[in-house]
Amino acid sequence: MNSPRYSPNSRCLFTELRDGTAVLLHLDTKFYYTLNPTGVVVWKGLSEAVTLDEIVNRIVSAFETDETTARSDIQKLLTELVDEELVEATS
Repeated sequence: MNSPRYSPNSRCLFTELRDGTAVLLHLDTKFYYTLNPTGVVVWKGLSEAVTLDEIVNRIVSAFETDETTARSDIQKLLTELVDEELVEATS
């Protein structure tokens, strides 16, 4: 069984800010969301269609965390992003 893949919703705009954070605007709901620097790394990885393992590696390399924590935190973020319809899970 393959793990799900995720991709950004085409109805969301991503704007990275100078401080390393980002803002997402969902064009249908008109809600704004903020991403911290780790969320930005995740979003960029999803936009590039890289694997979850690659996103985990990027987080571990860029921030002081271990693989288990990074994977757990990324999964929580993905759940929130899917719930808000900012990303879509695909098979």
